[in-house]
Amino acid sequence: MRLVFVCQGCGCHYFPPVGLVWPDGARASAVWCAGCRTEAAERGIEEPAELAAVAMMLAVRAYQAALAARLQREQAERPDRRPSRPARTARGQLRPGGARTRLG
Repeated sequence: MRLVFVCQGCGCHYFPPVGLVWPDGARASAVWCAGCRTEAAERGIEEPAELAAVAMMLAVRAYQAALAARLQREQAERPDRRPSRPARTARGQLRPGGARTRLG
């Protein structure tokens, strides 16, 4: 699973590279998609640091929520596990508490 961002310029959802760095070395934006980032760079507008931090925080929260939902689905689909201790049998309950055994 990867982080999904929402462009603050056009509202589209996009997947930036994992390290937020494009293969050509350019820094990816957590606020704008590639098209809006190019337009902002042409106009000389810098990416707001506060907005980038909020966008990153929201993307990480969404990622964690998706992982938690996936884990719950997997646990719900999993067949019942064996009990951690054996079930009690009637054998031990047939003898009275004070009865002696062969070893006693």
